[in-house]
Amino acid sequence: MAMSLVVKTTTMLVAPFLVTYGAYLALYGYASPGGGFQAGVILAVSAILLMTAYGPKQVKRHFSIGEVRFIEGFSGLFLTVLAFAGLVFGAFFLNFMRPYLPGGTVVLFNVGVALKVAAAFILTFYLLSRWVDRD
Repeated sequence: MAMSLVVKTTTMLVAPFLVTYGAYLALYGYASPGGGFQAGVILAVSAILLMTAYGPKQVKRHFSIGEVRFIEGFSGLFLTVLAFAGLVFGAFFLNFMRPYLPGGTVVLFNVGVALKVAAAFILTFYLLSRWVDRD
């Protein structure tokens, strides 16, 4: 189903703000309510909004399934390395970077979770959109 010009224009105006707010939550979620999961959902919603307005095929050309799978895999590896790096410094998921980075490893953990959640939601939507492509 083709969306109107109003929907497409509004989507193009709103999507960058969603990405910006998702990035903000991932980076500053340690100091306020929010964090990795919420940031990941907001990042995924921006991509899903674009897919809804422009169609999955159009979005897949610019943001392929392979790229999303790479981001999901890399973020999972990043979270695992971060967990075991804390173990090297004394405890599993130890906040060992607190003196060097505001929020310490919590910020890095939030970013990793945000990327993992966003990629998982986008992949799920890509898989569900296969039935739409068949129609």
